[in-house]
Amino acid sequence: MKGLNYRPPSDSTGQFFPWLNDLRASSGAYVIRRSDNGEVLYVGESHTGQLARTIKRHFYAWQDTADRKHHTYQKGRVEIAVRVTPPGPAAIGAQNNLIRRLNPRDNGTNPAANPF
Repeated sequence: MKGLNYRPPSDSTGQFFPWLNDLRASSGAYVIRRSDNGEVLYVGESHTGQLARTIKRHFYAWQDTADRKHHTYQKGRVEIAVRVTPPGPAAIGAQNNLIRRLNPRDNGTNPAANPF
């Protein structure tokens, strides 16, 4: 498996970098890690061609159902690596491989339990 290239999601003013916006119509898996110590926080995926939108959700409080909240992070404290894949099962497979390989802190945990 190729190495991952981690980059900050935004500049010092909080504006998302163009590389993230360029993923608008892409599918794939992503890794969010702390920029200060490299701890892997979360691995996710978008298999429907909305990778940028899926990643950006992690920087705003959101939930898709009344009982399902999601992990949120501070833009200036994390960096992101992306593995672009074809839409569909390939993105889910890439996510599962990265979860096994990296053992992220927040996958499968309650978002309120591990704020960052």
